[in-house]
Amino acid sequence: MSRSPDAKEDPVECPLCMEPLEIDDINFFPCTCGYQICRFCWHRIRTDENGLCPACRKPYPEDPAVYKPLSQEELQRIKNEKKQKQNERKQKISENRKHLASVRVVQKNLVFVVGLSQRLADPEVLKRPEYFGKFGKIHKVVINNSTSYAGSQGPSASAYVTYIRSEDALRAIQCVNNVVVDGRTLKASLGTTKYCSYFLKNMQCPKPDCMYLHELGDEAASFTKEEMQAGKHQEYEQKLLQELYKLNPNFLQLSTGSVDKNKNKVTPLQRYDTPIDKPSDSLSIGNGDNSQQIPNSDTPSPPPGFHPHQFIQSQCAVPF
Repeated sequence: MSRSPDAKEDPVECPLCMEPLEIDDINFFPCTCGYQICRFCWHRIRTDENGLCPACRKPYPEDPAVYKPLSQEELQRIKNEKKQKQNERKQKISENRKHLASVRVVQKNLVFVVGLSQRLADPEVLKRPEYFGKFGKIHKVVINNSTSYAGSQGPSASAYVTYIRSEDALRAIQCVNNVVVDGRTLKASLGTTKYCSYFLKNMQCPKPDCMYLHELGDEAASFTKEEMQAGKHQEYEQKLLQELYKLNPNFLQLSTGSVDKNKNKVTPLQRYDTPIDKPSDSLSIGNGDNSQQIPNSDTPSPPPGFHPHQFIQSQCAVPF
């Protein structure tokens, strides 16, 4: 009736509380019928309930029918084996996650923009309603001043702008990408992130504000470095844009004013989510005096051979 400590089987559960049996309960059989429960449940039945075996309904004896406590050597051996199994399991998981080290996952609500001048390289500046705050509610902005993605344009900064909603990120990208500001051409796209090194090792990450992934990302949004070099992530971004356009063809339209709740008057602040009652004849793109005018229309209607990026850029007013 006793169990071997060397048995290679899944942990046995108490049929009453459904908790795994403790090591000391492995050879604990309180009734002569052989029905095994944990010592906690046995004590509860004898002291707080009717004292009968749940299986055969015989009264439990004062002492358990079979109870052979494990020796200290056996207990230590079982603990060592259990620890070894856990380490082997962690190592196997780590090996299965090794390939994820070179994988990047597109974040649908994250905008990565490069080519920013020092004038714009400030999180609080980019959050303003006249800049990236215009397109939706921003969760976080991170500036990187140590990069030089702009190449011949000279020193420039990059930024990661995290929106609450993914559609706001797509709106910002389509309105800002390829716009010239302060003599620099901005490039915007959906940002990517990688897996946390602790996650890859199946370890608990000690950083509470870690921005890397700690769970498996969407497979459709995951790309190897080779796939990204081939532009697969850009194809995924265009697919998201097309899907959003089908759901809401007017998602890029900006109104010419917002309502002041106290005075019930229209203020010059622009908003992204309200339809245009009286569209102006043109939209301004540019910075200060060097702006150019693009015709506007009530309802966008894509031409044959619709290309989302080219079409949508002509429909939104860039705030820079």
